[in-house]
Amino acid sequence: MTDFFAATPGGAMLAFSVVLAVFGHAGLWFAERRATPDTIESTESSGELRRESPAVVNLLSHDATLTAAGMRATVVDLAARGWLRILPPVNDDEVSRVRPASAAYDGDALLPHERLVFQHILARFTTDQAIPARHLAVDIRGSWWRRFRNLVHAEARRAGLVKRRWSVLLLAGPVLAAGLGLFTWNASRDDGTAVAVVDSLERRLIALAALIALLLLVYRIVRHVISNDVAYTESGVATTSGWLSVRNRLVGGGFAPMAASSIEVGDRRLAYAAAMGLADGARVELPLAREDHRRAWSAVGAGGRLVRIRYPWRPLYGINPIYALVGGLVAAFVGLRLRRFFSDVARGDAWESLYDRFPEQDWLIIAVATTVTALMFIPIVLGVWGAIAGAADMFNTVERTGVVIRARRPAEVTPLPRSLVKRVEGDRYSLYVAVDDGSSDTITAWRASERTAMPQGVDAVVRATPILGYIRRASPIGHIIHE
Repeated sequence: MTDFFAATPGGAMLAFSVVLAVFGHAGLWFAERRATPDTIESTESSGELRRESPAVVNLLSHDATLTAAGMRATVVDLAARGWLRILPPVNDDEVSRVRPASAAYDGDALLPHERLVFQHILARFTTDQAIPARHLAVDIRGSWWRRFRNLVHAEARRAGLVKRRWSVLLLAGPVLAAGLGLFTWNASRDDGTAVAVVDSLERRLIALAALIALLLLVYRIVRHVISNDVAYTESGVATTSGWLSVRNRLVGGGFAPMAASSIEVGDRRLAYAAAMGLADGARVELPLAREDHRRAWSAVGAGGRLVRIRYPWRPLYGINPIYALVGGLVAAFVGLRLRRFFSDVARGDAWESLYDRFPEQDWLIIAVATTVTALMFIPIVLGVWGAIAGAADMFNTVERTGVVIRARRPAEVTPLPRSLVKRVEGDRYSLYVAVDDGSSDTITAWRASERTAMPQGVDAVVRATPILGYIRRASPIGHIIHE
């Protein structure tokens, strides 16, 4: 491994590999946008219930993505069809109780994903007592959930409503860029010139960054290839439009506060309302899985619409622009000075006394000084970014007046290991806040501190910076917060 990175990278091949890495990620970004389902509008049909199961309806009504509401809707539907009984809470508990029943319609058969849910409940019914719904909770990252999702996808594909999202044509460009990029990077490892490590740090860091970018590109491509993501077919688009018209009809039906324990056998409307994000009462009584972090139905605007939420993870996100500007300038200045000093140490132009005191360990001194010189690029790059972003956001503010559609701690939505994020965050309180004002179907969440954090579901006026996502001021509508 040491010999692999010992050669001095450079030349046209290195530049070519960098360009291919950039084009590969850009091409994959474009492919991801192309693969993202378009917004589907409801039709002017009568809004009658159709034949699809509630879990499939949940898939169709949420960007061809199954959410936690799909399982909840399945439980409610099984109760409406007589397979289960949902009993009201007891002892001032908000959670319902569930038990098997024997009032199912003659000839009613369960689909594979419905059978999985039913067996999940039966496996926990070991006494004559009804099971508290919290005991049925399923982690959406667990193997059970993946099996449930695969069964729902299989049912939707069997009906011709969805297809695989990622095709060979969509990924051909990024795959070609990744393959050629790795080939040219390997060819650039030695440009034929012998240069000391400390004198070629910039080239080596560029080569390392290019390799990381290419490997990340390969990782993203592989994830898409092995994923079970689906997209709408033409029949799926028409079916989804029909179900959205059903949703419009259910909006005024009073299903939002309705308790799951109040349904009558034979009435499946609450199950479909739960599948399409209309049954808050059922969500409280049946906390079977976490709600989707990145998709939510919003009532802001002329009518209900599905919105997508983004949680940025760019460096210094959520930092006060003043701190970012001042801290960035200091970090960049200190990093540049230390980099120059330790590069001189590695060349023997500084700290000569250290070489005189330990002449036999000069190789170790050079190695340590070179390593520290390379590490100084981290504060330099972060400092430059912080200074630029802080200066841009210093007098730039965006204001939204709407509903807090999602409020999430960083560890809940991070693409990084949760343990690492919790360690980095420490005791500092931080919260992603996504405010929907009805202007866009894609919402970028801002990052709030303990002073500006707000709970999900409140109406609020929020002022934040566009690049660093720092919330300057947040106030629930109807309240005045004195600072």
